[in-house]
Amino acid sequence: MTPRPPNKWLAALLGLLAPPAGLLYAGSARWAGGYLLLALVTIGLLWFGPAGLFAGLGGLVLSVIAAGHAYRLAGQWPAGRVRPGYSRWYGAMGCMLVVVAVLFGVRAFVVEPFSMPSRSMQPTIAPGALLIVGKWGYGNYESYGITVAHRPVSAEIRHGDVIVFAYPVEPLIRYAKRVVGLPGDTVGYQRGALSINGLVVKRAPVADFVDPAQATVMHQFEEQLSGARYRVIYERAERPSFQVIQDFPMRDNCRIDAEGIECEVPAGHYYVMGDNRDNSSDSRAWGFVPAHNVVGKVWRVMAPR
Repeated sequence: MTPRPPNKWLAALLGLLAPPAGLLYAGSARWAGGYLLLALVTIGLLWFGPAGLFAGLGGLVLSVIAAGHAYRLAGQWPAGRVRPGYSRWYGAMGCMLVVVAVLFGVRAFVVEPFSMPSRSMQPTIAPGALLIVGKWGYGNYESYGITVAHRPVSAEIRHGDVIVFAYPVEPLIRYAKRVVGLPGDTVGYQRGALSINGLVVKRAPVADFVDPAQATVMHQFEEQLSGARYRVIYERAERPSFQVIQDFPMRDNCRIDAEGIECEVPAGHYYVMGDNRDNSSDSRAWGFVPAHNVVGKVWRVMAPR
C-alpha cells in the first residue's frame, strides 16, 4: 500500500490550535521544536513582559503563521515517502497531550494566572487585573479544579506579601489580600491604624485616590512592611471603618470593641487585609487564613484591558 501523505487541512487545524503539533503532523520535528520555543517565549512575555497585549497578539499571529506553514509542508510531502511515527495523527495528538500535560504541571506547581474581580485591593490591584502567582513552595498544587498534591508551606511568607488563597468560608473561591500578620503576631486595627506586636505601622499621606469606576475620591496613604512599600485607601479620614465581624474559627484569639479589633494569629495561620481598607472583606470579618489554604504569592500584576 502506498503511504498516504499528511492531510493539509488537518495539519493547518492542528497548527492553529497547537503550532508544535501541526508541524509534527506535517512531518517536521525541527520546525515543531522551533514553534514550541516561540510559543513558550510568547507565554513568558504575556505573563511577565512589559507589553502583555502585544504578546497576546503575537501568540495569535504565531498560530496563524504555524497553520499556514503546516499546510504548506503537508502539501509538499513527497509521494510514496513513509511518514515517521510522530507525523501520524495519533503521534501528533500524543505530542499535543504531552504539551497539555506539561502546561498543566506548570500551572499546578510553578506559576498560574488569576483574575482580580473586586475593588478590595485598590489602589495596588485594579478590578479585572490579571495576577501572575508563583505557586512552588506554597503546597496547594492544583489547577482547573484538579488537585495534584497538598504539602506544608515551605516558601517564606513575609509581612507585606500579597498572596492568593482559598477563601476559608468558601474554599472554591480565590481571594488576594496582603499579609499583615504571621503566626504568633498580635495584629491590631484601631481607628484605621494598623499595628503589629504593639508597633503602629507608619503611614504617610499622599495624593487622594480617584476611583474612575465609582466616581469617588478616597484618602490615600503609603505604608511599608518588611521593605515592601504600598498604598492603602480609606473612604473616611477621621474614623475609618471595617467589615462587620462575624463568627469564625478561633475568634477567642481576638478582642473586639468600639475602637477596632486586635487578634493573636494562631500557629499555622495568617492575618490578611485588603489595601482598600474600608471596602475589603478580610481577616477582620472572617478570621485567619490557614496555611494549607495558601495558593501562592503574587509575582506580577497586569493591568486590566
